[in-house]
Amino acid sequence: MRDKFIQSKLQSKILFSSGLSNLDIEIECFYGDAYLIGLVDNAETQNKLIELAKNTDGIRKIYTYLRTKKQSYECESFKILTDLKQNLFKDSIVEGTNVRVSVVGCDVVFSGVVDSIEQEKHAIWYAKHISGVEDVYSFLKVMN
Repeated sequence: MRDKFIQSKLQSKILFSSGLSNLDIEIECFYGDAYLIGLVDNAETQNKLIELAKNTDGIRKIYTYLRTKKQSYECESFKILTDLKQNLFKDSIVEGTNVRVSVVGCDVVFSGVVDSIEQEKHAIWYAKHISGVEDVYSFLKVMN
């Protein structure tokens, strides 16, 4: 419950900061760690987001996967997201509901908590085998 409070606090700070938007940014919090994942207009925007996170009570550590927006992308991010989520929910090893999936440009970024390294490996395998995916990055935490 504390993580959701921290997440909401940071989202509010972003929403009420001049020149920033939550539109292309996903904020996740797990065990006091904040994850900023998404697309930004420029390095200045990225720095502002990180600074807001640093100044948010309760955040122990900040992880980022922030990329500068391009004019267009060679992939269909919504199709990547739906195909991948479909595969994860069907998989008997991966707990699809514990794995958050973000598509940043044509990259897949995982966050969340899994029970084993095998779950993480399965999720990454699926992502790498979806048409249009350029890169895969995992922030998944293995909790035994």
